[in-house]
Amino acid sequence: MTKTRTREQIIRKGSELIHAQGFNATGLQQILQAAGIPKGSFYFYFKSKEDFGLEIINYFGVMISGILAHYLGNKKIPPIQRMERLFEFFEAAFKENGHTQGCPIGNLSLELAGTNERLRVRLKEVIESIITQIESCLEEARRDGSIPFGLKTYDTARLIFYGFEGAILHMKVVKNTEPFRAFRSYLTGYFENIEAREKK
Repeated sequence: MTKTRTREQIIRKGSELIHAQGFNATGLQQILQAAGIPKGSFYFYFKSKEDFGLEIINYFGVMISGILAHYLGNKKIPPIQRMERLFEFFEAAFKENGHTQGCPIGNLSLELAGTNERLRVRLKEVIESIITQIESCLEEARRDGSIPFGLKTYDTARLIFYGFEGAILHMKVVKNTEPFRAFRSYLTGYFENIEAREKK
């Protein structure tokens, strides 16, 4: 493999391990072994574990952005329905992995934001990007009349993200998707109530 492809392989395998067991609990040699790379060669590809952490955050950010773009960017269905399908997808994914892994960006934020400033700043940027994608979907809903024109879409997008992360945290504790179902149910009811008020 070329250096670039080897680097990508390390990031991909490292992301799987880190998502499952955390950043600090994942050793460099463990990552190299999973990637099939000779021991001791990590620093040929990355300056430090911190720099590797930035690449992992970028990797997860691109992955999540792609999922959001796939669901929230689907112009064939109404914006609010897109959001419902997005969270339906996430619920199924969380159930499949045994309610243990949750959101990789949320996990890393809890673990690293208080101890590493560079990683905290990058996590903040990725989170803002996620919120912006949700906001864009809400803007479409506002333009088509699904939600009130005066609704603050950025604030609503933030609350949706906060609710999403909180539901995931509780889901991991109780080992079932009930908290996430409650989040989805509340969100559906919220938008239905808004629509009903608009029709009065």
